[in-house]
Parts: sequence; structure tokens; C-alpha cells
Amino acid sequence: MKIQLLPKMLKDVWDDWGIELLIAVSCGMHMVLTLFGSSRRRMQARKVSLRFIMWSAYLLSTYVATVIIGKLTVIPVSDYEEEVTDSELRGFIAPLLLVQLGSHDAITAYSIEDNRLGVRQIVSLVAQSSSVVWILLRCWTYSAISYLYLPLALAGFIKYGETTWALSTALTGKSGVTISELRQDPKYLSEIFKNVGDDPDLELILRAYCRFYFVKPHIDRWLYKPLYESNLKWYSIDEHHKNPEDMFRITDLELGFIYDVLYTKAPIIYTWTGFVFRLVSTLCLVSSSVVFACLFRDSFVFYINAGVIFVVLGVIITLEAYQIYMLFLSDWAIITLIEHRNKPGVKRLLNALVRRSRKWKRWSNTMGQFNLIRYCLDYDRLRCGRFLKFKGLDIEIRKYFCTNSVGIPSALKEMMIDEMAKLNNKKQEVKRLKKEKKKSSYIGRIGEFALNIHNIILPESAESFNWCVGAVADFDKSIVVWHLATEICYHSETGKQHPHPKTEMGRILSNYMMYLLIMRSDMLSITTSDIVFLHASQQLRVVLKTGKYTLIRDEKTACEELKTRNLAVGPESAETEPTMVTKDWDVLGDAKMLSEKLSQNENAWDLICSVWMDMLCFAATNCGTNRHLLHLRRGGEIVTHIWLLQRHNRDEEHPSSKDKSLMGDTNRA
Repeated sequence: MKIQLLPKMLKDVWDDWGIELLIAVSCGMHMVLTLFGSSRRRMQARKVSLRFIMWSAYLLSTYVATVIIGKLTVIPVSDYEEEVTDSELRGFIAPLLLVQLGSHDAITAYSIEDNRLGVRQIVSLVAQSSSVVWILLRCWTYSAISYLYLPLALAGFIKYGETTWALSTALTGKSGVTISELRQDPKYLSEIFKNVGDDPDLELILRAYCRFYFVKPHIDRWLYKPLYESNLKWYSIDEHHKNPEDMFRITDLELGFIYDVLYTKAPIIYTWTGFVFRLVSTLCLVSSSVVFACLFRDSFVFYINAGVIFVVLGVIITLEAYQIYMLFLSDWAIITLIEHRNKPGVKRLLNALVRRSRKWKRWSNTMGQFNLIRYCLDYDRLRCGRFLKFKGLDIEIRKYFCTNSVGIPSALKEMMIDEMAKLNNKKQEVKRLKKEKKKSSYIGRIGEFALNIHNIILPESAESFNWCVGAVADFDKSIVVWHLATEICYHSETGKQHPHPKTEMGRILSNYMMYLLIMRSDMLSITTSDIVFLHASQQLRVVLKTGKYTLIRDEKTACEELKTRNLAVGPESAETEPTMVTKDWDVLGDAKMLSEKLSQNENAWDLICSVWMDMLCFAATNCGTNRHLLHLRRGGEIVTHIWLLQRHNRDEEHPSSKDKSLMGDTNRA
């Protein structure tokens, strides 16, 4: 009997309190998206729980609002003879839902795909707005409370309209980005740089903003091109700013501007139109809340719906105040204030913001790390159920638990800039030789530029290093072989009293390239990474005899084992049949041979770092633009910063050159 009554009880609760429960859920999602929306750019990829919460809030907010509006459309029509009716109070909820849906300044799009479907939001705007108007007409009684619908509805239409505008224009450049004078008047731009030249931090921000405009033609579907070719002195990095910290800070700032354009309302709210909209919507919300509180100051207990509405108004206004405060703590605010720097009080505010801006974290500033040997040693310790193995999820879970991240030290950034300069000089030399139709030792393999920098010429040294640099088709194999060889060399170096200063940097780069191969293979444009990884890990586990009774528990012992014993692994030892990709590939033998050759080289770690940087530069250039922009919302990747530095370096050298493809120039020479 009790079981039969349960559905009726649930139905009664849903009929009586369903709207209030959904409003509480909607307010919770509104708080999550407002408070944590901007943290995605700084969040490490391993924070899956918070990302899942934000993803769920972003997707469900519209559905929850639709359900509430559906329930509101069937509430009884207000009685004109009563002073205050329940239907009249519930009518307040409809415009407040529009305010909540459009109030997220820090997260308008969860991914780039949302921007591509932004035009569809216009249909949603029309449908939701029409439903809200219908609800307000049904609840209208010509009382003082009914007239409060008007400012709330105006605020809701403005907020939801801003979000739709931001989504539909993010990829077209028609969102009205701030201070267009910087693009239109070169004299004005020159005057600004002259006046801010005494503040290097402010000059870096302005220079990054100019570079941000210049990179737009290379971003998918941004079709307009500002005429900076005659003004490259403002766009390029001069000698004063060519230290690694400044160069990476400029890319941090520039990618921050790109992130805001793609995923937030920043291009809209930092314009005069956005300022007017924000002022009007805020005044509407505040005035409506004040009047509502005065009308029901002694009746919140009697009218429960009035108390619910007042709480919702309080949450919305509090979050709105927080967002207005955050508007001043951004690089866009600094750019906007530059235009008005000569007005009273603005210069002092500008200087205060610039000083604080050095502490703002614009991305995760970390590098993912994946160690293949550590993965194989921990493979049997991370036990997974049969269902996970049946679905193939056990490997993904093991990958996740064997992945970590490290901060990027300043020495590593300096080394990256130095190696990029060397690689660029070598590439220019090869291009010059080809242009002059002179004989060049360059063959066209990944890592070959780095070997040439260290005077290792492949045709004459084929038996030494020719086999360990790969063609584009074998890029994933080259990463695995060099990763294992780097590990062997690293643990051999750590036993020395004075290890090479680049030892740690080489290992960080090695683990990072493996991380890209295993966890971010889309950024390497590789389709065979899973096959190569599975083959290499199986071969390695057979040699190390990982399991319950193995004596090998750490990477150092494992590397000693790889150095000293015969690494031949027969096909009968493998768990799966060899494929076309891995046929005749002796991954462990290649890694052992490479480590032996490297140990005979006096500048082994210089060579290792050069090769990894060559691979990283190749990956950055050949990664699709959309892939780079997609990972900005996941904390960002250092490979994206390398891509941007290379992109601008090529434009500075050839300002009139045009991109051959948005997917990057795949020509190595």
C-alpha cells in the first residue's frame, strides 16, 4: 500500500514545489558558472571533477529553464479582484530565468563548437522570449507588482541578447571589440606607445593586444585583416623585449585575449554599447529589487513565493556585483583605460591595475607529464574491473592515473627560446641553400635540424643517427624511441656528482611529448598513436616482467635493466598480433642503441634538448589552429605558446606572406 502511495506523493510534491526546487537548482548552476567560469583557462587538465560540474551546469541550465517556463505557462490566470495572487508572484520567475541564462560573463561558450552553432541561439532567444512574454501577459493584473515585470523583462532580454550576440559573432569579428581607434589611426597608435613607453608592463599589454589583432587572420573564420604590415614596429617584439620572460608573457596575454573572444562576453561588455547595456540592466535589477522589498517588507512569511523571489533577486544582484567588480580586473579594462589615460583619476587607476596584472594567472603554466616506464611498472597495480576491460576503458584509466603536471621553470623557457632561435637560423640556412641551388645535407626528417645544429650530418653518419630521426609518418615512433633513450640517459646522469644542467629540462620535454602523444594526440595530428603506444608498452612490460613478483619497482632499476640485458622480444611474447604500423619495429632495441650513441656524445643533453625542441616546434606548426584554440579552455598547452611564437616570427620575417593553410605549413624546409 505504501509503495502504491509513493508515486502519488512524489507527484503532489512536484506539483506543489516543483518550480521552487528547479529555481534552487537554477540558482546553484548560475553561481557555479559565474564564480568558476573564468577558472577554466587556469585549471589543470587533471581537475576532472570541477570541469564536470561546470560542463553539467552549462548544459543543464537551458534545459532547467525550459522546464520551469513550461510549468509557468500552465499556471492559472491571475484574478484581477484579489490584491496579490500566487500566479502574479510566480510571474516574476520568468524574466529572472532570462537574466540567469544570460548573466555569465565568463563563460558564453563551453567549446568552439558552441560558437559555430551560435546562430541557432537566435531561435532559442526568440522562443524563450516569446514564452516569457506570454507568461507575463497571463499574470498581468495592472497592479504595482505587475508593473515590476517590465524592468525585469528588459534586464532579461538584454542579458540573454548579449549572450546570443557573443556566441553568433565570436568567429566573425563583428562583436565590436574595444578601442577601434587603435586599428584605424596609425598616428594615434604611435602616440599611445610613446606615452606608455615609461611603463614596460603597460607596453607589454598593449603590444600583446596589437599582436592579438594581427593573429586574427590565422584563426578559423576570422575573415578581416587589420592593416598592420606598414606598422610592424608596434606589432613586433623589439630588442628590449626579447628576453624569454617577456616573450612568454606576451603570448600569455595574447592567448588570454583570444580566449576571451572565443569563450566570454569580453568583446561586447568592454564597448560603449556593452557599457550602456550593463548600466541599464543593473539599474533595472536593483530598482526592481528595492521596490519589491518595500512592497513585501512585512509579508515575506505570509507570501512564501515572495520570499523565494526575493532570495533569487538577492543571488542575481550579488553575482552581478561580483561580475562588475571583475570587469576592472582584466587586461581588457587596461586596454580600455589606455584610451582615456589623460582624464582625471584614470592614470592612477591604470597604474594600479597594471601593477596588479603581473600577478594575474592567465593559464595553468604547467606541462603535462607521462612516463612510459612508470606506466608499465604501475600497470598491474591499477586493477580494473572486467566491464572496464570489455569496453576498453581500463587503459584510459591507467593513462589518467599515470599522468601528472609540473610547473614550467624560467630556465626551461629560456632554453626553449634559445633552441627555437637556433632551429630557425638553421632552417633559414637550408632555405637559402635550396634557393641558391646548392647542395644541402638536409633530407627532411623530424629532428634532423637539431642534429645538424650539433654538426651531425645524416648522410655521412647514417649508422649513428639516421635511423632515429623519423619521417612525418613515423613521428609517433620517434617520440617513443627518444623518450625511452632519454630516460636511460637521465638515470645514468643522476648518479654523477655534477649532472648536466639540461638534464631535468630534457626529461621534462621528453615526458611532455609523451603526454601529447598519449593524452593529446589530436594536437600532433597523429592517427596511429594508440597502436604505437600499445605495442611499445607491451614490449616494455614483457622485458621488465611487470607483475606481482617483479623486483623492478622504480624507473632507475628499469633503465639499468634496459641497458644491460638482451632486449629481443619475440612476437609470441606480445599480447596482440603485430600490425602494419608496428611490423618489424624493435622499439626497445632502437632505444637501447640510441642511448648508447648518446652516451658517447660529449654534448648529449644539448643534443637531446635540441631534438625535443625540434619535435615540439614541428608539432606546434602542424597542429590545426582549432586544436590549439580548443585546449585554451583546458588550461592551455605550452605547445600553443610555441605555435604563436613561431607564427609571429614568420610574419615578422615575411610581413606580406599569406598563410597557405589554416592547418599550418607542413613543409619542413
